[in-house]
Amino acid sequence: MRIRWGVIGCGGIAKTKGIPGLVLAENAELVAVQDVKAEVAEEVRAAFGAQYAYATAQELAACPEVDAVYIASPLFVHKEQVLCCAAHGKHVLCEKPLGLNTAEIREMMEACRAAGVKFGVAFMERFHRHHMRAKELIEDGVLGELVSLKAQWSFDYPKGDGIWRQDIRLGGGGGFMDVGTHCIDILRYMSGLEVEEVVALTGNQFYDYTVEDSSQLLARMSNGATMYVSCNYNMSTEPIRFEICGRKGAIFGEGSFSQCGKEAKVYIRMLGEEAKPLTFAGEHNNMYTAEMAAFSEAILQNTCPPVPAEEGLAAQQVVEAAYRSQETGMRVKVEK
Repeated sequence: MRIRWGVIGCGGIAKTKGIPGLVLAENAELVAVQDVKAEVAEEVRAAFGAQYAYATAQELAACPEVDAVYIASPLFVHKEQVLCCAAHGKHVLCEKPLGLNTAEIREMMEACRAAGVKFGVAFMERFHRHHMRAKELIEDGVLGELVSLKAQWSFDYPKGDGIWRQDIRLGGGGGFMDVGTHCIDILRYMSGLEVEEVVALTGNQFYDYTVEDSSQLLARMSNGATMYVSCNYNMSTEPIRFEICGRKGAIFGEGSFSQCGKEAKVYIRMLGEEAKPLTFAGEHNNMYTAEMAAFSEAILQNTCPPVPAEEGLAAQQVVEAAYRSQETGMRVKVEK
C-alpha cells in the first residue's frame, strides 16, 4: 500500500529536492501539486506524473484522493495551510521553520491533534547517513561525555526585491530562522542533548534588509556542554560544517549540512589517533526519499511521525530565546 501525496508550493525546494525524493519512495505516490503560479504547477505535474495541478492550497487539501500533504510554501503561509489540511483530514509534513513563532506552531499542533492527523517537520538532515551514524556512535558512548557542539551554515544572500526571507514580517528572522533551525535540530538530534540557555549576537553588518545578516549563538546544553551556531547571509565562501567533541574523541565534517549531502566529508578522530573517514554500511542515501518514506510508513503503521512537530517547536524555542538575548543583552533560558 502507498500513501497518496499532495504538495503545496511545488516550486523551489519541492521541485528540485522534495518531489524527486518523494517519487522514489516505494510506499508513496505523488497525486497532486499546487503552486500560486499555475504554469509552475502544471510543469511539475507533467514532469513527475501527478494527476492533478491546483491553483490554491484549499483545492489541494480538499482533494479526496490525497492522504498526506507536503507543505513547501513560504513560511508566512504555513499556519493557514496546515490548519486547512488538518480541517480536511490530511496528514501534514511541513518544511521548517513550521511557523513565524511558537504561538503559531502550538496552534497548528493543536489543530492537527484535534483532527486526528499526523504533523511532522521536514528536518531532512536527520536522514543523512553520516548524521545517523554519528548519532549511533555518540549513543554508544564512543566519544565519551560530550563537551562541545558546533555548527556553521552560511552563504551570501544579496538584497533583492520581493524576497520574503529578507522581510521580517514574512520570514520572522534571518539566518537563525532559516538555516539556524537545521543547525540547532541536527546538533540536538546527534547529541541527544537539550538547549538550556543561550546568549546571542545578531545584526546587519553588510545588508540592510529587515532581518539579520549575521547570527551567532552560544548555548549551554543539558549536560553542561556548550553549543555554538553561526548562520550568516553575508559570507561568499559558504562555509557549512559541524563538530561534536567528547572526552574521548570527536566527529566533524563539511558539506553534510546541505540540500544534497553527497559530497560530505565527515571524519572521526579518537584521542591519540589520526582522523579517519566516518563510514557506514551501504550506499549514501537520498535524504528526501528517506524522509518521505519514513513519514509514509508512520501513516501506514499508525505510529508517531519520524520527526514530529514537537521537534520543530523545540528548534523555534531556541531561536526565539536567541532573539530575546540580542534584544536584552543577557543570557536567556529556553522556554519549554
